[in-house]
Amino acid sequence: PLICTLPPTCHRQSTPIANTNDLERHYATYHAHVCELKGCGCVFPDGRLLELHQIECHDPIAALRKDRGDKIV
Repeated sequence: PLICTLPPTCHRQSTPIANTNDLERHYATYHAHVCELKGCGCVFPDGRLLELHQIECHDPIAALRKDRGDKIV
């Protein structure tokens, strides 16, 4: 079996993976869309949700807009 030790989910406890198809699925789920800003480490199922997270949680201009009651996305 293959062993995954990638951050942010598998570096503390390695994850056994049965085959390459499972490896691709595992990587897409747990490692492909990870927020690396300010040590956040949140994992998202797709790039669009990661982008929205980065805007809503890490963008200082979006924070100002939110404080004013404006739409941020």
